Amino acid sequence: MNLTSPAKHLYNIHGAKIEDLISVPLLDKCLQNSITPLRGPVWVSKGEGFSPSGAKMYIHGVLLALHQRLKSAKNYCKQMDFAIDGQRGEITEKGILSMTTEELYLEQEKVNKLIEELQVAIKSYKGHLSKLAPQLQAEQEQCASYVYQHIKRLPANMVLPQGLQLKVYENGKDTGEILVYITKKEMENNCRNQPSVMMERLLHMIHEKLQYSADFKPTGLNLIPARLFDEKGQEIKNPLLLKNEQKIWVSYGKDYRSPLNRVLSLTFDRVTAAEKDGITVIYKTLLDPNVDLLPGCDNWEACTEFPDNFQCTNHQTLQNLEKVDMDSHFIQYKADPQIVFHVSVAMDKMRKALPRRMDYPDLKVPSTLWPLANMWLITKAGMILSRAMVQSCLAIGHPIRVETDDGTSLEGYKLTVQKRDKSSIYQHWGFGNDGSIYCKAYPEFVLTYLEELNVREEVTQMEHHIHHGAWSTAHQEIESSSAEEVTVPSQRQVRDSLFKNTF
Repeated sequence: MNLTSPAKHLYNIHGAKIEDLISVPLLDKCLQNSITPLRGPVWVSKGEGFSPSGAKMYIHGVLLALHQRLKSAKNYCKQMDFAIDGQRGEITEKGILSMTTEELYLEQEKVNKLIEELQVAIKSYKGHLSKLAPQLQAEQEQCASYVYQHIKRLPANMVLPQGLQLKVYENGKDTGEILVYITKKEMENNCRNQPSVMMERLLHMIHEKLQYSADFKPTGLNLIPARLFDEKGQEIKNPLLLKNEQKIWVSYGKDYRSPLNRVLSLTFDRVTAAEKDGITVIYKTLLDPNVDLLPGCDNWEACTEFPDNFQCTNHQTLQNLEKVDMDSHFIQYKADPQIVFHVSVAMDKMRKALPRRMDYPDLKVPSTLWPLANMWLITKAGMILSRAMVQSCLAIGHPIRVETDDGTSLEGYKLTVQKRDKSSIYQHWGFGNDGSIYCKAYPEFVLTYLEELNVREEVTQMEHHIHHGAWSTAHQEIESSSAEEVTVPSQRQVRDSLFKNTF
């Protein structure tokens, strides 16, 4: 079995430890394929706990084989029925045509018995699968650490003179944590306190732990971990500096990849409208998860302002909801004008798999309609269009002033989404040789992401004409602790110290 260490435990199909081989049951008669009766199945362990996913795979394979045999047996039995009834023209099995009547009845009895055995076996294995359901659920929630749950978890502040408990992740991921236990004696054995030798030993030990996990798949030319990184992306070269409960990222030779890959993405919020003192006010509202909406640009209309064919609702029921600017970007569902979404941009975590509707039962349904919300198209003219809604594009918004905690003040323009307008210079972008992105209306400003800086934003609506109207002088202070996308002056010494150029 190519075990790298001695076997320690045997488990039956339900995960119970086997103390005596005599207690291992015989395989069902219909599964016996040897003169010597076979027992099983059993699962061997080198010390780790029982993994129900292995038993699940085995049961699925057995059920598939049993169903195929049952189908063949029933077809064969039907052929014999034709022969007994004298319907020889319906018979396709040549062997049946040469049987006598007595042989047919004996063969039919034999096949009926096999069919009964197969049906009993199928029912039995389905029962085994049902009994495994709680364990399968627990393993899915706990990932690879499930088989090590018999090992007592050590407190984070506990001093471990003899070993370490490490939280291991795959390079570029922040999920699928695997606990790895390293003993100091094992790591320092014959290393003569040489960090490089100890590092090689540590990598090999981690490899031995990870090879039992189906979640870890080597990526690169190496099959054994070649490098380790800490949370800050610094490469770990001295195992003696590792701390208990420390998070580390395993690489098979590649450089560190941050698990927090953020991308610019469209966000969709359902909105409604109400009349207040003759003025239309827009509010964010909840989306009914049971409403079936069709994706695609053909089913939605991009609007330069809030749709005028929307039927307003009662203001009193909405006054506690968040308001939305009337000049924002909206899209309206063509099949139902009462369904309107407010479209904006935000920095989102990159999705490596398309979301499923069942995963987001409330406000996240739009993410299943527009899975390409974080992908963009750049036209020859320099417009940046959304792959999810090609009618929508990036544009320069209103002027703002940002002040950081240390008092540094910068002025810029908010990044917005607008309906595509080829004649608007505020929707055309240029790309510098240094990787910067700037609006052609203001080439001295570059597209900048403020990351997670705590900033105090002062919105300045100056005398400044843009394609949808003129801004008058006014000041509105907003406390902001979230990330913002703005364009700021392109003085490199300011940008490099406070902001990160990104798209």
